[in-house]
Amino acid sequence: MRALTVEKLVPGGYGLARTEEGAVLVRGGLPGEVVRGRPVRRRGALFLEEVEVLSPRPDRYPHPLPPTADLPLVYE
Repeated sequence: MRALTVEKLVPGGYGLARTEEGAVLVRGGLPGEVVRGRPVRRRGALFLEEVEVLSPRPDRYPHPLPPTADLPLVYE
C-alpha cells in the first residue's frame, strides 16, 4: 500500500487519485488529501479499500459522520 493524492471529486462521492495502473476511486477521499489503502478491481474500475487518511484537509468532518452525510466535509 502506497500513498496517493486525491485530485478531485467525481460522481458518486468518490475522490479520484491516479497510479500507473490508472484512475483509483477513493470513498470519502477529499481533494488534496494523501491516502493509502488496498487497491481492488471491481466492475472494471479500481477502488481503494481499507482507506487510511495520512494527510487530512482542515475542513474534514470529525468522526463519526452524521447518518445523512455523503462526504466527510464540513458544510457551511
